[in-house]
Amino acid sequence: MANNKHIPLEELAAQIEQGVRDMQSGNISKEDVERLHIQSRELHERLTVLRFKAFEAIVQSDDNSENLDLNPENKSQTNLIDSIAEATASDVPKESMGDTREKSLAESLQSLPLSSIGEGLTILDRANFTSTLFSNDATSFNDMLDSIDACSNFDSALGVFNNSIRTDGTEPEIESVVKAFEVRITRRFPS
Repeated sequence: MANNKHIPLEELAAQIEQGVRDMQSGNISKEDVERLHIQSRELHERLTVLRFKAFEAIVQSDDNSENLDLNPENKSQTNLIDSIAEATASDVPKESMGDTREKSLAESLQSLPLSSIGEGLTILDRANFTSTLFSNDATSFNDMLDSIDACSNFDSALGVFNNSIRTDGTEPEIESVVKAFEVRITRRFPS
């Protein structure tokens, strides 16, 4: 927040709750709305860090019954920029580079099976797939997602995908997006 003073989560939540009450009653100024927005963002960022720490602890632990220390006070903050950079690193498999280290949290989460082909699609992913593979036809894209979820195996899902797309873009862009979606199909129908 603006004054860099650490506010406990309980107090931050109480401030947000009071701001919402003021807003509902119509007793809120433009500055108060801005302050409420900043407080909400602060709460969201803190909860995101806590969720990341929980996932990290689960992935690194062989025993999931271990209690997680989710109290961030007086602890070093997880560097989310490095985590994002790690997740978006090149698609070259680590084994081919002679790296025998364990998978990172980001790599582990990106390889989990999907219960639905649309699970976890970000707004950016949806926009990219829809514009490049379906010429901005969101209805066709959503119909294709439903059709793939109805498939029983990888081959039939891949066939539905290949028969549904109507590409729009440059060849390298199309190839990249097709490969990215095929990875999702592989995660939806693991062998």
